[in-house]
Amino acid sequence: NGGKALAYHVDVAEAETLVAAAAAIEADFGKINMTFNNAGVFTGGPITRTRPQDFAWVFDVNVRGLYNAINAFLPALERAGAAGDLAYIVNTGSENSIGVPTMGAFSAYTATKHAVLGITDCLRRDVAESGIRVALVCPGLVQTSLWDSKRARQDRYGGARHAPAEASTALSDGRTVEATVETVYEGLDAGEFMIITDPRIADFAQPRLDEIAAALATSAARVTTL
Repeated sequence: NGGKALAYHVDVAEAETLVAAAAAIEADFGKINMTFNNAGVFTGGPITRTRPQDFAWVFDVNVRGLYNAINAFLPALERAGAAGDLAYIVNTGSENSIGVPTMGAFSAYTATKHAVLGITDCLRRDVAESGIRVALVCPGLVQTSLWDSKRARQDRYGGARHAPAEASTALSDGRTVEATVETVYEGLDAGEFMIITDPRIADFAQPRLDEIAAALATSAARVTTL
């Protein structure tokens, strides 16, 4: 459509590569108005069977990588916000940010996405006076290759390897990328903070909400003085 797109190679777990990319992008395009922090990797299994290398890998990419990206692009976004231009940080959480899915155990991944929710909610407060808007995207199942994310695992975490092809069926019931993106932009246009892309998430998120409500009610009845 006559636009300009460029690709930059980074490792989000290495802060300096993101700082360099941010500088190059601002130089190439003149300004930065939006960052979509979407890099994420996946490992399966319960915490009790997660190898230390895999635990470090998913946290370094999904959590430390998010922190690195926010800080690398924040100066450019602050300049955009100060000029009255669009300035937006959009972080990709997950259905795992708001509950524990019942389809299987991938505990380390779920923990990282809980962390993404906390970081993004705090970031919304922290940049409220800067003109920067913040949103958290919580996708349900999406037809992507997340199931095979170890194909690009860095050597320091054990190196690359492919998941068995049958693992791809786990996401086959998900929404398409195109439909998910459309839902995300509808939420951004509406100014929403949390954008959930699949109503089926309610199946396991609602029990969490009910549990919180019950715990608050119990606390109010149990604690009579503060």
